[in-house]
Amino acid sequence: MHLEHPLLKKDKIEKRYYQESIINSCKDKNSLVVLPTGIGKTIIAIGLIAQRLEKFPDKKVLVLAPTKPLAEQHKKSLEDLLEYDMNKICLLTGLKSPEKRKEDYESHQIIIATPQVIQNDIIKSVVSLDDYSILIFDEAHRATGNYAYTFIAKRFLSGNTKDKILTALTASPGSNAEKINELCATLFIENIEIRKENDPDIKPYIQKIEKKWIYVELPDQYKTASSLLGKAREKLTKPLQKAKIISDSKPSKKQLLMLQREMMEKIRNDKNPLYFTYVSALSSLIKLNYLDEILTTQGAIGAKKYSDKLKVEQTKAAKSLFNNPDFAKALIHVEKLSEAGVLHPKMKEIYDILKEQISENRKAIVFTQYVNTVDQLYDYLSSGNDSKIKPIRFIGQRASNTQKQQRETLDKFRDGKYNVLVSTSVGEEGLDIPKVDTVLFYEPIPSEIRTIQRRGRTGRKKIGRLYILITKNTIDEAYFWSSKAKEKKMHKTLKDLKNAFEANGVVKEGRKKSTLMNYYSGEKNITLVADVREIEVNKRLSELTDENNLHLDVNQLKVADFILSDRVGVERKTQDDFIDSIIDKRLFVQLSALSSSFLRPVLVIEGVEGNMFDLKYSRNINPSAVFGAINSILIDFRIPVYFTKNIDQTCRLLINLAEREQAEKNRTIQFSYSKKSSSNEEIQEQIISSFPRINKNLSLKLLDKFKSVKNIMTASLDELVDVESIGTLRAMKIKEVCDWERK
Repeated sequence: MHLEHPLLKKDKIEKRYYQESIINSCKDKNSLVVLPTGIGKTIIAIGLIAQRLEKFPDKKVLVLAPTKPLAEQHKKSLEDLLEYDMNKICLLTGLKSPEKRKEDYESHQIIIATPQVIQNDIIKSVVSLDDYSILIFDEAHRATGNYAYTFIAKRFLSGNTKDKILTALTASPGSNAEKINELCATLFIENIEIRKENDPDIKPYIQKIEKKWIYVELPDQYKTASSLLGKAREKLTKPLQKAKIISDSKPSKKQLLMLQREMMEKIRNDKNPLYFTYVSALSSLIKLNYLDEILTTQGAIGAKKYSDKLKVEQTKAAKSLFNNPDFAKALIHVEKLSEAGVLHPKMKEIYDILKEQISENRKAIVFTQYVNTVDQLYDYLSSGNDSKIKPIRFIGQRASNTQKQQRETLDKFRDGKYNVLVSTSVGEEGLDIPKVDTVLFYEPIPSEIRTIQRRGRTGRKKIGRLYILITKNTIDEAYFWSSKAKEKKMHKTLKDLKNAFEANGVVKEGRKKSTLMNYYSGEKNITLVADVREIEVNKRLSELTDENNLHLDVNQLKVADFILSDRVGVERKTQDDFIDSIIDKRLFVQLSALSSSFLRPVLVIEGVEGNMFDLKYSRNINPSAVFGAINSILIDFRIPVYFTKNIDQTCRLLINLAEREQAEKNRTIQFSYSKKSSSNEEIQEQIISSFPRINKNLSLKLLDKFKSVKNIMTASLDELVDVESIGTLRAMKIKEVCDWERK
């Protein structure tokens, strides 16, 4: 039996009840589909696409995947399974120009892309999502925070949503109820379809996975080094416990990072030296714990590499570690272990398992979190006596490992040239490797999402085997139990949410959320030109275009970050960037260009709770220098300064100023970088500031002294030199220009 539909290729897709059931459930609702890896999320997406194309033949389809290889995989699946004109299916990447992509959007009906490409094209008005009837999000668990999926979903469902649905696909949306709720909210989910391995409708299609947990004992030399690190940890934690900063003698990395953030926040408001001491101590603890984790779960060679990095660090936290006698003793042991080549016992366990499991037609993936461990494992497996084991490394993209090389590696593995893929986390998500018999975790990981993805690499076509290596009495054990608890919690949270959706009967009209700046009304047709590099602000402005009748024009601007009219240009700086630009002397160069190009230049400093007295200094700079710079901007450059709390306030200000300029003052946007002057005073300033090395500030000093352009032109060299800050060289250049005769 096969799945039948006019737009599906005949006898190509095995008919499975759960897939038909899920497609039917999702056909008219925004849905989150949670299925174990390898049982056909792609088929559900293709089934829904076929239905939408049949129902809305004039509408388009958008399929998003977080990486280019995943997007390419979706394109291949659509071409293999959809009974459709292949010339109407297009894969878009950032390698194409916006102009070429615009042509592709117009000439194709099914678009497959990475979310960053679509987000940028929405912001630049290269594409509109009005003509799309379905949006597919693959690996939808990413749709939290500022990830592009959240922005695209909001734009897709703005305006008329009558003929639109979105479908979010994932193997695991996470265990945290708050995160799952956030995902459902940001993707406007109305319906949840979830299946587990033991659910009756998918159980026949799930191959059994034989799981084994292999516990290894650390060698005595390793235990000695780790014990010394433990003593060093005690010395670091005692002062923090005494100050009631921490209560636990062995706080987790998550706790330490949270405490560090809280302490940094206190420093922003209070420069108490004790707070700096606590931050440094917390940082030392984080580094020490990381070294201990590398040593006990990965091996001495990786630990030695990390300690070498710490040695060249110039931070107070790193230096204080090396002043700790127990830490120094631990490093001596680590160096001896590394030089002697005493490997972590997990290495031999991996080799022994592969020796037993690998045969001519059997393949395995070994997962580890660290590139250093990949390198060690590859070398160790390659140097073994068993010729059956043919390993190959698989790591993320870098200068020495391009996406093309990644594809070549997978092709060699798929074709059988190699039978053991030694991989970092890059192999967890979306790899199309259906015939892997054995998966090995070099270490447990605390993330239930990644655990599910790793585990899903086996047991697809036949019985699979999973081995998880755990070092006794180390962080490995905590990570293992954490992952199991999170996965159990995830299934409960999703079940509760599904029941809530079904009980409450979420209505489609309830999709659209209210957003910032609802108070704007009327037909304003405001245009705002934004620099292409202002990504976060442009994202927010783009969200506000519909409700504010705003047209956002994104271009590469030479001067200003935003142009609001023919006379108003805005430079935006975050609080930190503003301080940095004073220190590295960029500020006044940029403001000189802004002032020379616009009659009404504006500076926005973002991230400030109140006024200039509320600026926080993340770098060592005298507050007097900051106040002096702001005074110079206001008085010498005559540029107004606005302080905003966040991106939302900045957007509100920009739209408000643009509305005032264009709707109330009837001014237009002009792409011109030469200042349009209206008064004689402004024309005088522009003429004098056009002289070499004469900025607006110096032109004002000259005009204040000589009162007119004519008097400056006819002044003697000595008279020019007498003007404050002009000096001999500038004065000579003015005279040279004024006296030079055109040939």
